[in-house]
Amino acid sequence: MDETKVLNQTLDTVFFNRLGVNSSQDNLIPNTNFKTVITKELKLKDLTERLAKSRQEKVTIKEVVIENELDLINSLKQLKSVYKEELKQALGRLDNIYQNELMKINELYHSEVVGERLLDIVKTVSKAGWCLLMKGSSVNLCKFYSPYHEVVIGISDEKSEVREYDSPICELKAIYINILHTVISSGTIHISTVNQHPNANVENLGIACTGSLDERPIPLDDSEKLLSLLNEITTTYERVHLDSTYFEPDQNYSVRKDGVWKTTA
Repeated sequence: MDETKVLNQTLDTVFFNRLGVNSSQDNLIPNTNFKTVITKELKLKDLTERLAKSRQEKVTIKEVVIENELDLINSLKQLKSVYKEELKQALGRLDNIYQNELMKINELYHSEVVGERLLDIVKTVSKAGWCLLMKGSSVNLCKFYSPYHEVVIGISDEKSEVREYDSPICELKAIYINILHTVISSGTIHISTVNQHPNANVENLGIACTGSLDERPIPLDDSEKLLSLLNEITTTYERVHLDSTYFEPDQNYSVRKDGVWKTTA
């Protein structure tokens, strides 16, 4: 066939005949990727020239394909957006369920670990001004003084005397007892004061010398016995035990002969 005559034929006849499609068929679009076929068969320059000379329906077909592709892309984008929103809401609902279940677990854990016994202890000792304080590696029963208690009495078992000082040796702010200890020992009791308590190793907050309280059990299984022990401790450090001091008070005092080294009032 003469090349000139071929070029004079319309695009739909020549082009689709080369693709093996009869131009008389109703559907002239081959069942393949249109862009891929064009890329294989024509150079970009030839494609541009031939499309410019082609009938309008060819352009329309191309536009329809592009619009369908754009619709698909937009649909996928919208689907992705809906999926992300649904996922966000689902995760939010899941987090709420998790937090509610975690709260229930914590409540059950506290009920088992803390239990009625500790609650009973807190209720019992609070009547005598003691409270529960948890910090660091200790669990403490604490008694706070408001106003501060003025320590003006000194007890000597060796001399069987009670000293009444003319001015306060110190002011007692608080007593702390670490109830994680099974028995009273060095470090179990701390006392907080204004100026140093003679039975504490340092001023402000010191470790208390235990005296006759040493090795006494801390009965957490019996709140009434525990309260009795706390009352003894209170009486002990509201005074000064002169036979076991870190320093000798230098305030003036008067003496009466009825003192003994005991923790009971």
